[in-house]
Amino acid sequence: MTEEKVNSRSISPGSSPGIPSIRKEILRKCVHLLELPVLLAYTLIARLYGTKPAILALTALLVILLEIEYIRIEYKLRLPMVVDILRRKERDGVASNIFFVAATIICFAAFDYPVAILALLLTVFGDLAAALVGTRYGKTRIHKKKTLEGFLAGLIVNLGVGWLLMPDQMIIFLPMALTASLVELWTGKLDDNLTVPLAAGFVGQVLFYYFQIHLTSFPF
Repeated sequence: MTEEKVNSRSISPGSSPGIPSIRKEILRKCVHLLELPVLLAYTLIARLYGTKPAILALTALLVILLEIEYIRIEYKLRLPMVVDILRRKERDGVASNIFFVAATIICFAAFDYPVAILALLLTVFGDLAAALVGTRYGKTRIHKKKTLEGFLAGLIVNLGVGWLLMPDQMIIFLPMALTASLVELWTGKLDDNLTVPLAAGFVGQVLFYYFQIHLTSFPF
């Protein structure tokens, strides 16, 4: 039986025969939610021991994941469920979690903590919303395989995340949310787990400097 696949936000024939496209996206995003404990762990380590040990811990995680990826790719290991939820380009290449951890290290090293954490959360939740809504309801294709419905869902969620974290700083979270959604829309062969947080974080950091913003309170 042929399944219709909406690749993160669109309609396209030929999804993996093992898992229907909507279930596949749900499983992928549930795995991506495991990135949240990584952000929490960084926050706790940075609070207790400082930012350098926290970044070192993230780097250790990246090294471990790279070793696992090396074994998986070099020795052609095939775990059925893992292979099913991987996208085609990830099956013989680097999986998206590597790019997210690398982006996390760069964000925390280059940006102020509020900007970095917001950029990374926009990547997690905005992409999740765009993927699930686009997969289930996406009909109006606007760029390659991505749809208007997925784009709008991601943008709305990004705005909501920005408002929750920085309710008094619309001048920061609005451009960051828009940047994250647009970069996610236009990212093609590159991995949006890398491009989205770096682009959104860069925009937010420039605005922080330009407007000389000092947050008096921030979650965590």
